Amino acid sequence: MRMTLVAIGMAAVWLCTGCAEQPPLQASDVDGKVVCHPDKVAQAESQAKRERKQLMWVNCPQAVLRTS
Repeated sequence: MRMTLVAIGMAAVWLCTGCAEQPPLQASDVDGKVVCHPDKVAQAESQAKRERKQLMWVNCPQAVLRTS
């Protein structure tokens, strides 16, 4: 009985923290961040689709985000 209550309590805490609102990003958080380049990814995927080839990403083309 005690273990069941502990498990239910932990599940409730886990669910509540999963719904917590994320803080908004600041310019300093984004500046210099390396992400996948969406245009190059879309271009490569559409080319593979036209040529009927399978495309499997190991490392995506990267872009560095800069704020102005």
